[in-house]
Amino acid sequence: MIGRAATTPLAYARVVVIAALGLGTTLGCGGTEAGSRPAQHPHDIVERPKASVAEALPFIHDDWPRALAEAKRTKRPIFVDAWAPWCHSCQSMRAFVLTDKALAPLANDFVWLTIDTEKDSNAAFAGRFSNHVWPTLWVIDADRESPVLRWEGTATAPELLTLLATVKEGAREGAAEATMAFLRANQAASRGEVAEAERAYRELVTRRDFPERARAVEALVGLLSSKKDYAGCAELAVAEAPRLAPGTSRATLLATGLSCARDGKRASDLRTLADAAERAASDPDPRTIDDDRSALFEELVETKKEQGDGAGAKAMARAWASFLEQAAARAPTKEARAVFDPHRLSAYLAAGEPERAIPMLTDSERVFPEDYNPPARLARAYLTMKRLDDAHAAIERAAARVYGPRSLRVFGLAAEIAKARGDVPGERAALEQALSHTEHAVLNENQKKLRADLAGRLRDLPK
Repeated sequence: MIGRAATTPLAYARVVVIAALGLGTTLGCGGTEAGSRPAQHPHDIVERPKASVAEALPFIHDDWPRALAEAKRTKRPIFVDAWAPWCHSCQSMRAFVLTDKALAPLANDFVWLTIDTEKDSNAAFAGRFSNHVWPTLWVIDADRESPVLRWEGTATAPELLTLLATVKEGAREGAAEATMAFLRANQAASRGEVAEAERAYRELVTRRDFPERARAVEALVGLLSSKKDYAGCAELAVAEAPRLAPGTSRATLLATGLSCARDGKRASDLRTLADAAERAASDPDPRTIDDDRSALFEELVETKKEQGDGAGAKAMARAWASFLEQAAARAPTKEARAVFDPHRLSAYLAAGEPERAIPMLTDSERVFPEDYNPPARLARAYLTMKRLDDAHAAIERAAARVYGPRSLRVFGLAAEIAKARGDVPGERAALEQALSHTEHAVLNENQKKLRADLAGRLRDLPK
């Protein structure tokens, strides 16, 4: 799934190969590493996927010791979907990919594990195999208890089949030279050897017959963005977008390139990429999933805002909302429908119509009564509408249900609401709870920074 700027709920991602294997890039929520976008809006939070979703693979849930023991016994690697309950890309993966029966033939190739990285009970796994993007898909060697592959973000079912086939190909003796070159490029990127990784990716991009060429392009554009080579990033996107088939790699390329063109003030590239992104966002080709199309719409809204085209941004946001409403209406399950809630809220806010989110979010809270996400999003919508008492009531419900590092966002929003109400003691209490709830949590660098910022806000409050 896609994203880059702090104003978007989606995040670019790249594969980081830590041991001998790995490939490709994809998109997901949050992230701080090269090729990834920073974290999300406070309202970018999604219902927890339920175990009732008909998974196509025999997943073990939240039990790393059991999965490890099973993998050692059966001499199989472990595939891990490390997700978080607020991550819309995780929910999309769970609802639309891991339910795909095309994955069923892989059932005996791996031990399958899902890990909710927010749970204290999963701290041992999360501390050792840390996420920078959600979800992160791992392949772990059970005997060495070490990563073979880290894929940051999601994949469609066909992309996941290709990814895991390449992992198996890279493990066998006599693997194709280009495949191993790609794996070495990812290894260089994971070690921070940016120049070597860029050289290798550029060489692979020249190989028109390389089966993973689209992923090499995707990895390269993410690398250029991460090193702030906005000109090179935008130029690569302009050159390669017409050559890539619809799918995750092309969506990533367009959205990354569009952001680079904005950041680099490259007006001509911006026009070219905005036109291409708008066509891609409107293209119903099923190789590009709705979550990625939604991200392109959001990039287009942001582009129009930065160009000073407020009316155009609102018109694009309304088109985005209409697309999402249709996608939600097609969803086969309540969990799949909930994938689109945070996107829809973002679209309604961008359109200046937050009231349109209220019925949707109210219904989601009814359907998922134990989930903190629907009331937290309601609180954001009510705050925007200046219905402060309703916002306060909603965030109180969310605060009673939240757990893990996401407590920083939920109590941070509670502090915003208290400040808007002129309630300094309430603001102080919310900030104190944000800190106390995460005192022993496993946090990534973004979360540590957010916690430090909230601690600073608390210190600055009047006594």
